[in-house]
Amino acid sequence: MATIIEFIKDTPSVIESVQGVKIRCFEVPQYKYFARGELIYLAFILNVNEHFIINKINELRLGRKTIEKLYAVRFDVEPWKHKRLTLPNILENDVDVTELEPIGNATIRVSLHFNGIKDFLRITLYEYQEFREITITRLVGYKGIVRYLIYF
Repeated sequence: MATIIEFIKDTPSVIESVQGVKIRCFEVPQYKYFARGELIYLAFILNVNEHFIINKINELRLGRKTIEKLYAVRFDVEPWKHKRLTLPNILENDVDVTELEPIGNATIRVSLHFNGIKDFLRITLYEYQEFREITITRLVGYKGIVRYLIYF
């Protein structure tokens, strides 16, 4: 099974020092394209395997809207500047998860702790009649958000 390179990208890895702790991260494309590290986040919150996510992203090539990345922005710089949002790599860091109480249309809310830093990220899955929305909010270091719409 070949993946469509134009929508899934290998992005640079970086090591960030946050509160004196080293965190392995990857850069997140600002819109439309997906970093390979993002696929794990989407598969985790949707409770599906990574190949399912890849297949849905590949359907974008056929003009089908199945998974759409709206944007990934940092809040410490002007939008659409050169600094990209980074997210911790789930496979290369120690990760703990705390389930949070859902609010409003949210059906799943979790807080992710990386390498001992509590509440580093919050992931929320919102359910609507025709689609789902996922937000990944970075809360430690600089702040930022990634938003996705899921149609399936």
